Order: sequence, then structure tokens, then C-alpha cells
Amino acid sequence: MAAKFDLDSVLTASVLERGLSAGQLPASGEIPALEFTRLIASCHRVQDPVHWAFGPDALGPGPGHPRRRWWLSARVRLECVCERCLEPVALALESRRGFEFFESAALADARTEQMTAEDEARDPDLPAVDFLAPEDSASLRGLIEDELLLELPMAPKHADCQAPLTVQSNSSDRTRPFAGLADLLHKPSKGKNAL
Repeated sequence: MAAKFDLDSVLTASVLERGLSAGQLPASGEIPALEFTRLIASCHRVQDPVHWAFGPDALGPGPGHPRRRWWLSARVRLECVCERCLEPVALALESRRGFEFFESAALADARTEQMTAEDEARDPDLPAVDFLAPEDSASLRGLIEDELLLELPMAPKHADCQAPLTVQSNSSDRTRPFAGLADLLHKPSKGKNAL
């Protein structure tokens, strides 16, 4: 039985090729949500494990090894605080993104610029692709957490909740802290220390 792929190793094209040759990739599994500290800090509660899968598509020949695009899928169910009613709201986050790993930042940047120019003609329903270099120090565990954080809504809300009711008091019952200020400002001055 092949050893499992190290989720914390820095990903490069050569590391991924070695994992593929050793039968460690493609891979999938579950990770306890408690291992994703940034995700936990952004939510009310995460009970379920994070489910993930990572595997390649061959794109053609490359320098020293075939050029591949790797696809990461991740999903988790969690709770956030609803911005409208301040009660927990259940969310199902799901992400799919492609990654290509390059030997240098210059190659990754050049591919990013080329892809940006092609974006206008690209199908908007296709998953996004990121181009990474060893300088990015990306690990598979880090990519999984990053992708789920990107899926979190900025202002989570229930689809059908109401804002909490505010207690409206009778105007005669309310204290008016500045009610007497006008009277103070219009009093006749007496002496040098008056307003």
C-alpha cells in the first residue's frame, strides 16, 4: 500500500510528479475542521470534517515532466452568524479550482498575464485556475483552507429571516440628554467666565 501524500509539503511540479509516481496522487479524504484555525475563527461553529479531493489533468509536454493542471475540490458544512437576525445560519461551502505549478515566479507570472488576457473569451462557468511558483510556499492543506475561506459570504444571511424587532418607547418616556443645552447657551452672561 502506498504512503499517503504529505498535506503539509510545499507543492511544486516535481513534488507532485513524485507523489503521482509513488501512487500517492490523486488523493482524497477528510480532515477534521479543528485543524483549520483560520476557518474556525471566521465561523460560529464547524462540526463536520472537511472533504477534499486533489488530482491531475495532463495538458501536454513540459520541461522535464508533463505539464499538468491539478484540480482541488473541497466542501464543508458550518454555521456562521446571520448579519440580519444574529442567529446561527447553516452554510454548505463548496469549492473547485485548478492549479498549475511552475519552476519560477517569472513563469507563473507570465502564465497569469496570458490567462488574464484570455479571461474575456473564457466561459464564466469554468472553475478558476491559479498559477503558483515555489516562492508561494503553498501546501495542499493551506490551499484547502484558502479555498473554503474564499467561499465564505461577506455577510451571511438566512434566506427568509427578519431583522430583530427593536423596542420603541413612548417619546415622553425617553430622556433627552441635550434638551436643556439650548437654554444654557442662551442665558445672559455674567462676568468674564460666562459662555
